[in-house]
Amino acid sequence: MSDQGSADVITFGKKPMSADEEAAYREKIRKAKEEGVNALKGGVPVGGIERPKMPDLAQLQAMRGSSGTDGIAQEGVSPRPPGSPVLSAHTAEQLRQMNEVQSQTAKAEESIKKEVEDNKDDIFDAFDFMARNEAERVLNNKQRRKEIESRCEPMSLDDLIIKDEVTQRVPVIPKKFEITFRTMSPEESLFVKQFLAKEQSPNEAYALEKFSLCQLACSLVAINGVDFPDHRKPDGTPDEELFKIKLKKLMKKSGYVIADLGLNFIWFDIRVRKLLSPDKLGNG
Repeated sequence: MSDQGSADVITFGKKPMSADEEAAYREKIRKAKEEGVNALKGGVPVGGIERPKMPDLAQLQAMRGSSGTDGIAQEGVSPRPPGSPVLSAHTAEQLRQMNEVQSQTAKAEESIKKEVEDNKDDIFDAFDFMARNEAERVLNNKQRRKEIESRCEPMSLDDLIIKDEVTQRVPVIPKKFEITFRTMSPEESLFVKQFLAKEQSPNEAYALEKFSLCQLACSLVAINGVDFPDHRKPDGTPDEELFKIKLKKLMKKSGYVIADLGLNFIWFDIRVRKLLSPDKLGNG
């Protein structure tokens, strides 16, 4: 290079430059001198990836404010004109389809539920416990108990305290099936336990059922006005031989009749207990 700053000779490495390459570099040097170093650098950084141009914000603002459809407004979110529907047609259609699916699902679930309810008895017919529960509900239900108790004569608390015993006629089916019960004494209760202790029970179910039958035998006085044999001596003490006679006669009855006798005995026992709690007594 000369002292005046003019470039007379340009050398890049050992490989000589062609005339065109040298002319291009000289032009860049000239522009750098006149326009500054940015003219020499240009807009392409190291690596050859051109930097993006900064947008003209003033121009964009003007385009957003215009009502024309120049492409810019379509790319962004712009408010809809007054009077437009709350939902777009596309959104409304999606909501309609979703509601239709939900409605169909609800109808299908309701149909399945109804089918299960309709066939519930068939599903559980094979299970003995369901059959037993249904059979019990035929006799043991609130409505039937209420009707039977409405026909019973009130019991007296005085009889329980003074006579140590209360009796009641229970018209299960008036003039067809009427039972007379009496309360048991502690002496009879202990007698039953002693009577059962003499026998070896094969299992717990057998012991419980026989205990219930013995209690029923002690409490049962008559059926349809026909007295059962008394299991007590003249002084009221339970006698084992007399009790065996009464129990044997009771166990000859139909199992269905025995089941209802036992159920009504339980209801009778509850009514007796309510005598001692008048505020809870519904019917004597």
